[in-house]
Amino acid sequence: MNNIKIYLISCICFGLLAGCNDEFLDLNPKTQINDDIFWNNASDLKTYNNQLYAQYFNSKGFGRGGFNAGILTDDNLSDNAFVQNPGDVRLGIHSVNQPGRSNWNWALIRNINQMLENSEAADIDASIKNKYIAEARLLRALDYYDKVKLYGRLPLVDHVLSEDDELLYQPQATRDEILAFIKADLEFAVEWMETEAEVNRFDKYVAMAYMARIMLHEGTFRKYHGLGDETSYLEEAKLAAENVINSGRYLIDDSKSYNALFANINLKGNQEVVFFRDYGDEFQLYHNVSNILTHVDGAQFSGAKSLIEDYLCTDGLSIEESALYLGDDNLSNEFANRDLRLSNTFALPNTYFIGEKLYLNSSPISIVETASPSGYQIVKFFNEEQDIQAWDRAFIDAPLIRYAEVLLIYAEAKAELGSISQTDVDNTINLLRSKAGVAEMTLDQGTVIREIRRERRVELAFEGFRYDDLMRWKEGSKLAEPVLGLKFNDEDIADANSYEIGQDIYLNDEGYIFSNNVYSFDEAKNYYFPIPINEISLNPNLVQTPNWD
Repeated sequence: MNNIKIYLISCICFGLLAGCNDEFLDLNPKTQINDDIFWNNASDLKTYNNQLYAQYFNSKGFGRGGFNAGILTDDNLSDNAFVQNPGDVRLGIHSVNQPGRSNWNWALIRNINQMLENSEAADIDASIKNKYIAEARLLRALDYYDKVKLYGRLPLVDHVLSEDDELLYQPQATRDEILAFIKADLEFAVEWMETEAEVNRFDKYVAMAYMARIMLHEGTFRKYHGLGDETSYLEEAKLAAENVINSGRYLIDDSKSYNALFANINLKGNQEVVFFRDYGDEFQLYHNVSNILTHVDGAQFSGAKSLIEDYLCTDGLSIEESALYLGDDNLSNEFANRDLRLSNTFALPNTYFIGEKLYLNSSPISIVETASPSGYQIVKFFNEEQDIQAWDRAFIDAPLIRYAEVLLIYAEAKAELGSISQTDVDNTINLLRSKAGVAEMTLDQGTVIREIRRERRVELAFEGFRYDDLMRWKEGSKLAEPVLGLKFNDEDIADANSYEIGQDIYLNDEGYIFSNNVYSFDEAKNYYFPIPINEISLNPNLVQTPNWD
């Protein structure tokens, strides 16, 4: 298991991020590195790569503070979350002028290409040189695929551009061409990375896990969007995940609670984690997760009813099927006899930082209490000791790749290929269910894909996967459905009798809290995002994302 400390200082020292033109395709910047003398030893390559790690991972994990907590708040784009003030993308009202999400920034690609061009000519032993080239190429693959998920087609930039380079005005390459480019980078990384790497750096199994993630996304996106050639990508996902599993380095530890993994200030050596972002005093790297979860003015996001309903009962049956389900008139009943991940992700009264009753953000009574919009108060990533940290000073570590995700990738790839067996289920899904106190799954080929998707949703809730999952499965229509919270009741909710229904809070006909926002999703265009208009002005050969003209 490896982790990444983000060396932001190195970015400044080398001047590689200063004076950059982040528009267009980013020309070769004026840097403080003298190429004639710098690229002469492994230490130079390692030092340069430090800033590449920093540049890519700066916004990953829990981000850098404020009300954006990276993987925790990324699910606010999805149907997992009931958000106080949902953004334009969640509401489906984003536009070309206000796209909501954008990643048309080529600075990192330029800096990686600079490293690759200079290191190729360096007089360094190939076995040493190639492991650093592998780091850079994996980072390039990750950044490129992040862009693929947003835009589909991209310019293919494989070298440092000069001012008169004809590629400055190239049209986008095809998705097939871009994926071949990404796949070549991933394969090089897997081939040349060491099995054991220094702390803070990629190793071979991290590369395999990232490859499995990307190949699964691409394979399923192609299958459900009718792009073709999904089988080859699903096979690659299966193989990469299988190699990580067979390494014997990782496990699911059912001796510890689910949330113990997420409330951890030090994930180093944790066999449930393949790769993580390390926060702490050493490099002055902090985030704001503790304050976001327990903010005295109320958390701005919470769980949605549809997610809560996807947690099984302990007999392995859904709430619609199980005789163990006690209904949802109050939280005590709703959480009874359920998957343990439910009560490790959301709070009951008298647990975690919650008192005898829950507070809602919409309370008509002036409160100085932790509250939430839906009543399903999120406690995943809550660490009691961190709760006393000042604003933007929390430092629990952020898992970037968990072994549980690798198991889910393997199971889903095999299910999509039609080759999953009961043994596969036992070695993946049932390991997760065992830790969650849920009865084992018996393979049913007719429902296995649906069950794996459900398992993935509850296992990875509020880790930033759900929106991308809906996009690749072509299930964006779920984002247009009403967003509900818990059933309003005076057992759980403080000052319940003080609310004026329809003014302080909105309830549907069945008595569930609901968001009065209007949600929409345009199947014709919302699976991708628009290219920034100024980029098309700079390069008229770029073709705007379909239906965003």
